[in-house]
Amino acid sequence: MTLRQKNESTEQGASRRRRWLPVALAAVLVLGGVAGTEYALSEQGHADVDAGEAGSLSAEGLVACASAVAEGRVAEAGPAGSESATRVVLNVDRAYKPAGSDTRRLVFVTPEPDAERYYRVGARMLVLVPSREGEAPSAYRHGDAPPEGAGDALEWARAWVKKAIPQSERLECAESEGVG
Repeated sequence: MTLRQKNESTEQGASRRRRWLPVALAAVLVLGGVAGTEYALSEQGHADVDAGEAGSLSAEGLVACASAVAEGRVAEAGPAGSESATRVVLNVDRAYKPAGSDTRRLVFVTPEPDAERYYRVGARMLVLVPSREGEAPSAYRHGDAPPEGAGDALEWARAWVKKAIPQSERLECAESEGVG
């Protein structure tokens, strides 16, 4: 093999490697994005991801269709009987709905079988418990990223609940469906 043939062969190999570099980089980014999304969904309020019909409601509609809206710390989270659901007990610091409620504890069931991971004992959160049985609550935990913008999920939810309450009081749940 001559020196010229050897140089051409080396250049062709380098050219092939340069063409595959963007493809390999794209594959790594896609796999990383999928893994990151799966982690975020499992750790950040999966209750919101599986909102079902409630996902199409406005903030006012969500509050209007909630049987309870409260903020506090998770006291218990465990299996709810023989179902694959989870029973959660929240020690309430502030009850938004029903207004002026003297409720010290809020007990609710979420149909999500892995909810114990999200509703960790001691976690501070704001929860909207739907009035329809079998629907997952919307929950916002302190320290999680908010659905929009920057900051904390609990602070974000507190602000939009306070803003939504006055309008939600004028709505009935059936009227609020599809709002938003």
